Amino acid sequence: MPKVKHFPLLFASALLVSVAQAAEVPDPLSLDQALNFADGHPRTQLAAEIAQRHPTPQPVYLDCHNLAYNNNTSPDNQRDRPLAALISPLDNQRLEILQRFFDVLLADGSAVRDNENMAVYFIPLDRTRTRMELKEFSELDVAELDAEYQIVRQQGAASMASQRLTRALLAQAINNPQTLPNELNPITLDKLPAEMPTLDELVTASLQGNKWLKERRDDANADERAIIDMELRQQILEIILRLDIFKVAEGRSKAEMLWRDYYLERSRTLYEQEVKSDIGDAMTQQSKARLQEQQLQFCQALSLAQLNALQGKPVWPLPQPAKQEEKPE
Repeated sequence: MPKVKHFPLLFASALLVSVAQAAEVPDPLSLDQALNFADGHPRTQLAAEIAQRHPTPQPVYLDCHNLAYNNNTSPDNQRDRPLAALISPLDNQRLEILQRFFDVLLADGSAVRDNENMAVYFIPLDRTRTRMELKEFSELDVAELDAEYQIVRQQGAASMASQRLTRALLAQAINNPQTLPNELNPITLDKLPAEMPTLDELVTASLQGNKWLKERRDDANADERAIIDMELRQQILEIILRLDIFKVAEGRSKAEMLWRDYYLERSRTLYEQEVKSDIGDAMTQQSKARLQEQQLQFCQALSLAQLNALQGKPVWPLPQPAKQEEKPE
């Protein structure tokens, strides 16, 4: 089965990366290391009205709003970002890096899935071509399979291009646009808190703990202060609702993974018994389910990081669930 190739290395000569500059970005790159690059990023130095003239592109894969609402609402990509007016430019850049880091990992997972899918379609095409020479299949049969294979081949090419695209966006986010990160350290996300503070508690915590927001409110007149408070409450409410939906989505994701695991095991057993099996398709569907599960976890993590920023807390690491004390027997 073909391995996933990382395009940054293939295009290194075209990027004309100097040795000194390349050494500035660790390889592999961890999330903690990436977040440290937020300090000193040009975007953190821009005035708000100037920053609005240079909006950052949307993530390629990480679409948390549509993931939560299952595409049942009108597309609104800006809902994936807390309002920049509510958090400091530095925290806003840290959240940008977090999204870009997640996006690269999802791009790599998508490339794995599409490479598996290409193998699934290529094997029967190759066999049919061989058997056509033995007059067992016609040119029509080969043409049909080749047309299907070319579709997934294009998808595979798009995924590989997206690996480079997401890395380029991450490189910009860490203020090193000519050094595309090659390998990223995987992230282990612990179980998220079972209970969240209430809306009012989170609003109060944000008004008290977010020093950047407090300074902005102090400089505002009564009308602008009222608008800021409404924006803050609305943004927190949307994040809370999204997290509630993600809790339900966890059940769906677990059920999907269990089904795909069982289905793959059955297909593998049939294949080993030399019975007609769709093992290739089963592997692809399992990879797809695993990718969706990863996207859900990243969106949960991003939502909690946004709440951290709104409250003036460190964006990362995320708050951990309280350990339950063992009751004496």
